[in-house]
Amino acid sequence: MSLKLKFLALGVLAIVATSAFTVMNASAEDQPESHFTSEVDHVIVKGTDAFGSDHALQFHGESGDAITCTHATYHGTVDELDTTTQAIQVRPHYTNCATSSGAWGSVTVHVPAGCGTNVYEFTSGNPGTIHVNCQITITHPNCTIRVPVQTVNGATYTQVTEENKHAITLDIHATNITSQYEGGICIFLGTSHSSTMTGNATVWGEDTAGERVHVTAT
Repeated sequence: MSLKLKFLALGVLAIVATSAFTVMNASAEDQPESHFTSEVDHVIVKGTDAFGSDHALQFHGESGDAITCTHATYHGTVDELDTTTQAIQVRPHYTNCATSSGAWGSVTVHVPAGCGTNVYEFTSGNPGTIHVNCQITITHPNCTIRVPVQTVNGATYTQVTEENKHAITLDIHATNITSQYEGGICIFLGTSHSSTMTGNATVWGEDTAGERVHVTAT
């Protein structure tokens, strides 16, 4: 049974070695063609998906039921900012998930604690690259689905304003995502599947006092 998972989250893709946003006043000659910037050295990265909208992040299987989560958030911390960076790393957290025909909470999405914030890595550029740096396990009533470590293409970045500060919307259209099915009736459709992640999530920055700061994508 192929499935569709609403992420931010995985916020796919994390959203995601320490990385940082480059300082906004770095000289133009030192900056690569595409990069992320911030106005402070130490940035707490947070994000959320577009649940309830037509642009919600979703993980599409080849066919069948869909999994959605009512809450998907992302978190990362980057510091020692003194050079240009081209990557944002985040850790997703999914709660209250279900199939389209099941009860809320009947599906769980597990991200190992040992992965820290290096779960999803989004590299700059339009389109950018999405790295899944830690295996994610989805426990479905009819099987277990594992999304292994892999790299896919299909992230673009749109500048938005959140609480009067610049933030970034990650627009995702990633294809050929490998997923492995184990146990249960799902495996009657095969154990190896190619999936697609589409939708968007918004990522913003905060300083150590919890105040919003500008973050941009170039």
